[in-house]
Amino acid sequence: MLFLHFVYLLALTTTLVLSILVIILVWLFHLAGMSYGYYKFHRKTSPINGKELPGISIIKPLTCVDANLCENLKTFFNLKYPRYEILFCVQEHNSELIDIIERLRIQYPHVDSQLFVGNPMEEKNTHENLKDVSIKRKGKPWWKRILSCGLKKLAPTEETIGFETDEIKNPKIFNMLPAYDKAQYPLFLISDSGLLMHEDALYDMASCMTDDVGLVHQMPFTCDRKGFAGSVEKVYFGTQHARMYMTINLIGINCVTGMSCLIRKEIIDRAGGLKAFGNYIAEDFYIAAEVTKQHWKICVAPTPAQQNSGDYSISIWLDRMIRWFKLRMRLSPLAYIEPLQECFTSAALAGVVTDYLFQWNALVVAACHILLWFLFDYFMLRITQGGPLPFSKFEFAIAWLVRELSAYYIYFKAFTGSSTIRWRGKEYHLGSGTRANEVYSPSSSPVPTIVIEASPTSSPSTGTHLLPPSL
Repeated sequence: MLFLHFVYLLALTTTLVLSILVIILVWLFHLAGMSYGYYKFHRKTSPINGKELPGISIIKPLTCVDANLCENLKTFFNLKYPRYEILFCVQEHNSELIDIIERLRIQYPHVDSQLFVGNPMEEKNTHENLKDVSIKRKGKPWWKRILSCGLKKLAPTEETIGFETDEIKNPKIFNMLPAYDKAQYPLFLISDSGLLMHEDALYDMASCMTDDVGLVHQMPFTCDRKGFAGSVEKVYFGTQHARMYMTINLIGINCVTGMSCLIRKEIIDRAGGLKAFGNYIAEDFYIAAEVTKQHWKICVAPTPAQQNSGDYSISIWLDRMIRWFKLRMRLSPLAYIEPLQECFTSAALAGVVTDYLFQWNALVVAACHILLWFLFDYFMLRITQGGPLPFSKFEFAIAWLVRELSAYYIYFKAFTGSSTIRWRGKEYHLGSGTRANEVYSPSSSPVPTIVIEASPTSSPSTGTHLLPPSL
């Protein structure tokens, strides 16, 4: 009996200590995230001589067209930065998408740009008899060049590009490989298709790339978009996500989202190129790990990344959050205790602990906890936004409540669901450390070929190449 009483006291004491520790930590995270965000976001960077700024190759992996794509891509042609190039990577032959890119390249001829196109359906039909071919750009319309690129043989003196693709499971990495190989500058920016870029954002990121920094990343945020789904996304990325993202980066833990990352090319070259990270779905985590492994620092940019996808809804956002949490579960065991840092969970812990220790009313304590949390999140969102919010305080309250309650649905689906995820139109089975194996369907096609179109302003020697896969 005495032993059971001892076990009970030990379990009770341990539970109380851990609960108090959780409550303290979540509030420390709140204060640290707000403080670091206030210090970091929307600060004017020190002016730098344009001659001292290194050139930057912007790699834009694209998959499909949405309502905001043209507007988003146009912002990359209007960046206030002295030397940069844009390398567009289209995963599959998409006439509408290629047409948008071509029109923008014609509209902005002074911006150096190239277009890289993959064609899995063509490869599927010609895999057995595929030959290396190259077409010189001679003023033909883009669609004629693409259709005719398979009809001419490669001259012996013309250039080809090759890379191993057998182990590349990540479609984003595979899509970017030819652009990475052709990048001419010492820094390259990986920028997702759904991002809108402010004209000074690239300059701000480059200003953070000091001599000891190897990677500069933007914290994910959203543009001001219409509809309640846009409000929920903005509340999530500007409160819970911003708080955790900034705090974790402040204490030096690897927390990099790869939607907008400026990286020293020499670091990735030393690791074997982008293809070295092609077997992981969470390639951004491993790229950041490689940067720190080579003793470089990682820095958060002063301007958050402006997500502006034309396709957004509550269900799309939920699916994305479930996918992200499944990845986190395979990257760190700490992901399994994430529900403890949610508002309502920590509020319940605070109520129970104070009721037991001080006989305070648990409901009153929990209500005060939630109210204070709500106010802190509002201030965090204002800090991240850097100005007035695009919705009323009432809409913020409703969106905040939806976000807080939906978190438990996300955890439940991730904990109880399968280890497969859908990403970029394909389904993957996650192994350890986010190693991925594609779940093939009967309609799956082999590795795509790659077409490279030179910039309209490139020298005449730059041609168009059709790359066969490694057989």
